[in-house]
Amino acid sequence: MATNNPTPVEASGAYSPQDYSLKTLNFLTSNGKRIELKKIMMEFSYYEDIYTFAASGYVTVVDGQGFIELLQLTGNEYLEVNFGKVKNGPNANDQIFRVYKIGDRKPGGNHNTEVYTLHFCSEELMLSEQTKISKSYSGQKVSEIVKDVLTEKLKVKPKNINVIEETTGVYDFIVPKLKPFETISWVSTYARPKKQNSTADMLFFETKEGFNFRSLQSMYKDKVYATYKYEPMNLDNKKQDFQEKAYNVIEYEFSKTYDALQEITSGSFANRLISIDPLTRSFNVTDFDYNKMKDTMEKLNPGGILNELKNRFDKALNQSPEGVLKVATGNSNHGNVPYIKEKEGGFAKDIFIETILPLRTAAISLANFTALKMAVPGDPGLTAGKVVEFNLFTLKPTNNTKELDKAYSGKYLVTAVRHIIKQTAYQTILEMAKESLPKAQEGANNSDKNVRQAITA
Repeated sequence: MATNNPTPVEASGAYSPQDYSLKTLNFLTSNGKRIELKKIMMEFSYYEDIYTFAASGYVTVVDGQGFIELLQLTGNEYLEVNFGKVKNGPNANDQIFRVYKIGDRKPGGNHNTEVYTLHFCSEELMLSEQTKISKSYSGQKVSEIVKDVLTEKLKVKPKNINVIEETTGVYDFIVPKLKPFETISWVSTYARPKKQNSTADMLFFETKEGFNFRSLQSMYKDKVYATYKYEPMNLDNKKQDFQEKAYNVIEYEFSKTYDALQEITSGSFANRLISIDPLTRSFNVTDFDYNKMKDTMEKLNPGGILNELKNRFDKALNQSPEGVLKVATGNSNHGNVPYIKEKEGGFAKDIFIETILPLRTAAISLANFTALKMAVPGDPGLTAGKVVEFNLFTLKPTNNTKELDKAYSGKYLVTAVRHIIKQTAYQTILEMAKESLPKAQEGANNSDKNVRQAITA
């Protein structure tokens, strides 16, 4: 079982797991004025998500001096932020965001103040919405194209790029006046990680550490950041130390525990691609089968999520690919046609659509097979894309021993994280998901009389 890494927060001056250090929270105007918001802040929220391109958040303030009138906001304002667990701690870092909107403006309780919310996002998101790319990329890896868009089109500094995972295969793309983030999203659908090219699950997202272009498979292999548990604070009448309190779950909620119908309709277990080649007037049929692929794909936990029970048509959940059908244009046959092959420049490089589309359809859906949201004591080291372990203890009566829930304990990928700082406390809200179980499902008995009677009823 993974163990929590020791943290220096207690020795550095944090007396409670929900303590925090908000070193900097400054509003910067376009004419150079700097206004400190720490003393008038009600709530600060910072958000990351592996399925969104850029970080964002908001600050709710109580204004008793008319700042909102004096500032004459134009959309060219910024927010300086530096928050952590302890002052000058290892997780503290300076970030600058663009303030793009003011919302929820209303009078305060004493009618001498106003309460309003400043919404902010990464500068790169604003720039991406103002920029178009018209460019051809020839014989390049998708990872190289992503890096070019970030460094050349958005002028992102190297220190603000965290991980660009290398991809396999080279492609020819002509970007037809797309925004930078639209371009990255488009080429990402053709990307396969070099180290795990049996899947197609590359994602582009931003965290406090910078921009990332990573596969779900590589994130699954990361070390466990921390192990969290949910249990009564006074269990066994044992007094918990600071370290134990820091990793105690405040509350949790499973937003998705089991939805076989959704998995079937989204193609998690089986899907079919018909790839049409208009040049050779041919087509290919490619089927995805979860059970055939699960052992070649990285998993958070060792156990699979299916058994082999068959329906009245004698098919298991992974044996009906025609239920989810996709049609796309492919070019995998061009190199096999002598007439085309002999013509210089007669055909483009294989885009491997037969590999990419079925795998990506399944991988993105499987990644959220079980979804969990939980609140923990604030930890600025928690970012989207990290792996954590959740120990949920079973409710069944035991002989004074702690047994884990066999289905919902285990490793989870943090898909989104929200850091919320209020005047009195700091909490981190985690959205997590997993696509596997600590232990494989029990086998199905297809010959059992009761089972067969239920299936054929």
